[in-house]
Amino acid sequence: MVMKQYDIPVSMLRQYCFCPRIVYFYLVRQLTPSEKLWMKQGVDEHNRQIMLNNRRNLSRYHICADNWKIRNNIELYSKNLSIHGICDCIIETSDEIIVVEFKSNEHLMCSAGVKIQLCAYVMCCEEKYNISINRGFILYGRKGQTYEICIDEKLRIKTIEVVGKIKKIIDTEILPDSTAEAKKCCQCEFFNFCADRY
Repeated sequence: MVMKQYDIPVSMLRQYCFCPRIVYFYLVRQLTPSEKLWMKQGVDEHNRQIMLNNRRNLSRYHICADNWKIRNNIELYSKNLSIHGICDCIIETSDEIIVVEFKSNEHLMCSAGVKIQLCAYVMCCEEKYNISINRGFILYGRKGQTYEICIDEKLRIKTIEVVGKIKKIIDTEILPDSTAEAKKCCQCEFFNFCADRY
């Protein structure tokens, strides 16, 4: 029996938490929606944060280290989880590696999807560097507010569960149910493809 190979972008884990149908439309139907204005704004803000991050010290992350390096847009993958993606930022000190994800939201809105995406990148880093990582950061909005996330066993299990659910969507090729409320549907790039929604 041949094992099926998966190649799941890490961003799909966050998308799955927003609505499982987004994963279906991207990975099964292979649809590419037109870019929304807010998507372009997010990319612009992301690029701005990279530029600013290169000028910053580690105080906003509450890290005290003499030797440190910030690396941006790091390609990562996990052979174990069959996921890949480009991590926004990795902070390397002599003691630890810390993953940082940038989000353009102005308020601290640390959803389950954002935490799972961060955890997935942490697990990719652990596999790549053969180390254990117990925390990461979300950097929010134009002011670059930071929010520390504990990468505990519960979050790791949830991340693995979401990967499994995405693999099931790919395998079955069946449109999953959506529990998204109207507020989410209105901002979804695939809104017109869901005939049973609002």
